[in-house]
Amino acid sequence: MKKLITLLTALFLSVSSLFSLPGFPPYIQELPGQYVYYEDKTFQRKSYFGLLQFDEKTFAARYYAPFDAKEKKPETDVEIYFTIDPKADHMELTGEKIMSGFTPEEAEIINYLHDMIYELSARRKKIGALSENKRIVRNDEYFGQFGGFVTVEYDAIVPLFNIKQVFSDESAPEFFIVTAGQLTSATDKTFEKFKGFPEKLQDAAHKMPKSKKLTPLTFKTEDGKNILLDSSWTQSMDNVFMQGDAALISVSTIPHAPIDFLIRQLLLSTEDSYLNWNLTEITEENGKIKINGLYYQPSTKNLSRNYKIAMKNNSYYDFVTMTVYYSIFEKNRKYYINIINKNSEKND
Repeated sequence: MKKLITLLTALFLSVSSLFSLPGFPPYIQELPGQYVYYEDKTFQRKSYFGLLQFDEKTFAARYYAPFDAKEKKPETDVEIYFTIDPKADHMELTGEKIMSGFTPEEAEIINYLHDMIYELSARRKKIGALSENKRIVRNDEYFGQFGGFVTVEYDAIVPLFNIKQVFSDESAPEFFIVTAGQLTSATDKTFEKFKGFPEKLQDAAHKMPKSKKLTPLTFKTEDGKNILLDSSWTQSMDNVFMQGDAALISVSTIPHAPIDFLIRQLLLSTEDSYLNWNLTEITEENGKIKINGLYYQPSTKNLSRNYKIAMKNNSYYDFVTMTVYYSIFEKNRKYYINIINKNSEKND
């Protein structure tokens, strides 16, 4: 089974790699290579707006719409690279490169990208500083692109402009985050390859390993952690456990970090694996962070249920992650939930 979750490759970069966007102080520091995608319902077809920050002054913005068979509209993909003045107190573009042709339709899309860059930046600047006690802010404001007065919800865990959704009716937002991620290398094309999530939650056929009788087994890591599984699992590495091709569990430790920073990092998609934020649950209680999410791997068309659990332990976190193919998880929910619950308690 291809390893579906890469362990927080960008979680603890050096302080020199941290920076902010113009016009407002960051509560959660931005890291190079982070991006965010939204679905924009103001279009008459499914449409996505994405923004990527390479470094302090270099960005990419992208509009993507999949082929629309009903309306007979072709796939549309328009991307621009642009630079800004990082010393300005507002979003000031200093250069631009268009990564596509320049048809009349594409010209309109490029204008749309420009408008969104300026509008989202200006609105975020007006909100001012977010903080631990003010991580989420809802502000009623006039937003012409969305037809008048709307509510804009800001959440510091969302990268870049911290905008989570825009709505007149909370049950049907006009603009909302669908995923965010972290590029892991100079050759990582995850941002430009994003094409949305499948409408139906269905992945390829997968099977659990056959076993006539499952017997409980306790595995032990080199640092003394007890992993409570059964005879259908094997220990492939000191901290990695496999259930054939069906599921994977890994355990490790990660350094202490502010809670909201850690939550953001745990929500970031990695190369060729996108986390659907609208099908993800986050809970935080008594020093334990639990994230239950659904990942999509477009290269294989697979969906995977993933649990990440970070438990505070003195100056670090005990970290457990479990990934199971979606089709297998749905048929054996009670079994896998019991597995992750047993292994997300502190043990010696």
